[in-house]
Amino acid sequence: MRIMIKGGVWKNTEDEILKAAVMKYGKNQWARISSLLVRKSAKQCKARWYEWLDPSIKKTEWTREEDEKLLHLAKLMPTQWRTIAPIVGRTPSQCLERYEKLLDAACAKDENYEPNDDPRKLRPGEIDPNPESKPARPDPVDMDEDEKEMLSEARARLANTRGKKAKRKAREKQLEEARRLASLQKRRELKAAGIDNRHKKRKRKGIDYNAEIPFEKRPPPGFYDTVGEDRPLELVQFPTTIEELEGRRRVDVEAQLRKQDIAKNKILQRQDAPAAIMQANKLNDPEAVTRRSKLMLPPPQISDIELEEIAKMGNAGDPALAEELGEGSTATRTLLANYSQTPRLGMTPLRTPQRTPGGKGDAIMMEAENLARLRESQTPLLGGDNPELHPSDFSGVTPRKKEMQTPNPMATPLASPGPGVTPRIGMTPSRDGNSFGLTPKGTPFRDELHINEEVEMQDSAQLELRRQAELRKGLRSGFASIPQPKNEYQIVMPPITEENEESEEKIEEDMSDRLARERAEEQARQEALLRKRSKVLQRSLPRPPAASVEILRQSLIKDSER
Repeated sequence: MRIMIKGGVWKNTEDEILKAAVMKYGKNQWARISSLLVRKSAKQCKARWYEWLDPSIKKTEWTREEDEKLLHLAKLMPTQWRTIAPIVGRTPSQCLERYEKLLDAACAKDENYEPNDDPRKLRPGEIDPNPESKPARPDPVDMDEDEKEMLSEARARLANTRGKKAKRKAREKQLEEARRLASLQKRRELKAAGIDNRHKKRKRKGIDYNAEIPFEKRPPPGFYDTVGEDRPLELVQFPTTIEELEGRRRVDVEAQLRKQDIAKNKILQRQDAPAAIMQANKLNDPEAVTRRSKLMLPPPQISDIELEEIAKMGNAGDPALAEELGEGSTATRTLLANYSQTPRLGMTPLRTPQRTPGGKGDAIMMEAENLARLRESQTPLLGGDNPELHPSDFSGVTPRKKEMQTPNPMATPLASPGPGVTPRIGMTPSRDGNSFGLTPKGTPFRDELHINEEVEMQDSAQLELRRQAELRKGLRSGFASIPQPKNEYQIVMPPITEENEESEEKIEEDMSDRLARERAEEQARQEALLRKRSKVLQRSLPRPPAASVEILRQSLIKDSER
């Protein structure tokens, strides 16, 4: 009886089936996913996804920063790879594999180290204990029967997007439609036989899609214009050629433009030859070429005096000057030092290194050697000497970044604080020109004759503090000598001379303007007179005539006589 043990190297077909199954079932149903793979268990499928197939896994080369972070975290948290992995940004298996590789590279410097005796190396016939983190093996041309059956079953199951629930819903919907059609046919037959069996509508909570139109908005009753409804529909013109689909190419457009330019030039030469020649001369004129913009340089970092001193020191290596001084005596030559090359005295080169200064070796290899020696060391209970380790940093979770500084070759070698460090207080020329030197004569350049006094960094700090105190004292004394402010002011305004207004020349009035003005004045006078009269006249109300007044007066007299 053949016993099937699940596991082994992953193949390309298994990887593709696993990807499709994760897309369908998600990352929680690993038992259902593993049912598609005959030779793999649920735990192996999960490990394969999280160790190799997950798109968020970085499979690029390890950078120097990642190596430094890995070794530092392995020193702080040994063997805790699941904790280290998310900090580094890799998988635990990748971190472990890279850690072992770095330790092997550190141990390779030992004479007794033999890479063939490495127990982690697989020998013929042995099984890889961690195949989930290795690349997939390509599919063979002739696959086994069980693999073909697994592939066909996975294709059928993954292609079935409608499961049991969807099938049940479709079956229920089909049965409901059949019942509706049967009841409708029954009512029609009864109605044809003369039996009026009115159908009682059942009230439903929602919308009855068989009896009404959902969300229907009926138009208001009335008459509408239907002229536009009889128009024929316009046929949509689809592109049929490749040029219409992709558009004109840039090469064809440029060729057509060149042909148009040649044709225009020929027409211009035929019609107006001098103008064509003048236009060609303008295009070929070197003055018409766009001139370069003005070069804007930053402010100088070295003053003119320091530049002259550097030039004088550079003349020391001049062969012509050496010939002139060669005729002098030995005492004269001893008074002159050789300034042809800047003394470094252990300083790093002028160019800033790309990485951490390598005076004590590579930092990554030093950390790897420390970890390898700690791993090979015996227990402290046995006694003996501790392994010799390189200086290391335990200050934080991540390795400390070292600040790199460019050395200053122009500073005095004996006064510089250390190899490869640029003195900050007055040793190099300042950008703003406000820094003060350590010596009263400025920056000491290449002082091989020891003319200037050597100043230690501690003394320079004290001198700087003393100088700042003197500056503050001078500022206080200057502020104290400022006179008191005056708050009373007297303002004297200068006399303003009145300008004589020039007599304006009288302009003779036009006849039409004068008539319009007189007409307006007459109208204003009439309106003023009308306002003085009674309201009856102002409103143009009807008035009784004079005869009616006389008749009324006579009638009143007769009445009085009676």
